[in-house]
Amino acid sequence: MFRPFLSSAMVRRLRRAAAREVALCATGLLALIFVLDIGSGASLSFSPFYMLPVALCAWRLGRGATLLAVLGASGARVLDFYLMRQRDGAAMLLYDLLQSAAFYGLAALLTWQVRDLVQRLLRHSSSLQRKARMARHRHRLEATIRRAVLADVPAIVQLTTLAGEAGGFDAAVTDSARQATLADAFRQGITEGAAMRELWTGGQSVVPIEFWVSEMDGELAAYMMVLGLDGNKGPERELHAVSVAPRFRQRGVGAALVNFFCTHYQHRSLVVACHAGSLMMQMLQRRSFQPLGDHRGYQVMVRS
Repeated sequence: MFRPFLSSAMVRRLRRAAAREVALCATGLLALIFVLDIGSGASLSFSPFYMLPVALCAWRLGRGATLLAVLGASGARVLDFYLMRQRDGAAMLLYDLLQSAAFYGLAALLTWQVRDLVQRLLRHSSSLQRKARMARHRHRLEATIRRAVLADVPAIVQLTTLAGEAGGFDAAVTDSARQATLADAFRQGITEGAAMRELWTGGQSVVPIEFWVSEMDGELAAYMMVLGLDGNKGPERELHAVSVAPRFRQRGVGAALVNFFCTHYQHRSLVVACHAGSLMMQMLQRRSFQPLGDHRGYQVMVRS
């Protein structure tokens, strides 16, 4: 029971240790192995264990420190071999030094390869976990989206007013008389699925209209209004308005509505008018929308 605990504690300590502490640990480990190697005499060799400080330096420190560890381990092995076993000439000692350096250098290379592999696996695992969390969050948000009903109209008007006060919509929507008109128009749109709108080409026409809302924690978190572009009930659909309640912002609710718009109407030509350089424009560009041109100060984005 003690050994696994000690091992895991040492691993955690080494992960948090600074480079200087790691270097001191590797140096101490190298010295300890050398002492044990000398003390064991000619009958027992600890030379394979010199790979431990080399691997430690290769895992935590840079190439310079690893090179020093390789040279130190090679020199310690050759010195032990010279003192305790046989006193060969300089050529044999040089050969043994080079052979040891190649062996411990190979251990360092293998350690780098394993470290890089582990780091790639950890990054991949972290990426998968992050994507899984995002997917779960996206699915939870998508589950909150439904068609608007007449009981939602007061909340929709309130969200429209808040957006007008924040500068997202025409400031005229903050007028109480205009709000009453909007409420009547929203009720008619929800009931009949059609509304009068000003066409981009000029004039007015009755076009299809749909309201979608996101309900969270028992209240309306956001809504979007989707309109047709002409009275012929053509294939185009425009994301005409999106508004998110202040306390639900920065939680991906607006992005969930845009995603729903893109998937629910994926077999239609999609149109959105937004301010150039806005977050909405960036969101649309990530969803394959392309700029079509300007219209009354707005950038028109389309996806066929």
